[in-house]
Amino acid sequence: MKQEKIYYDEIMALGFTENVQSDSVYFAKNGYSYVIITKDLTKKISLDWEKETKLCEMIRIDNQNTCNIKSRLPIMNLQHLKEMINFFSEEKE
Repeated sequence: MKQEKIYYDEIMALGFTENVQSDSVYFAKNGYSYVIITKDLTKKISLDWEKETKLCEMIRIDNQNTCNIKSRLPIMNLQHLKEMINFFSEEKE
């Protein structure tokens, strides 16, 4: 099964946040700033959405000090993304 694109307005409606990075080389190459778009689910698990590909993945790190990535899980589509958010949410939809 191939990952499907998830669009910007859909992920922002689910509570993702943007962190704009200052990278002049990236800006010169692409014409816009590099942005990290994420949603934390727990202290060690977050969702990462890639602006260029419009694909999302879940990432698990070892701890918040070193932030070494231990595991990645591709999010297949918008429905899968909503299910993962709901799974880790204290307030179930």
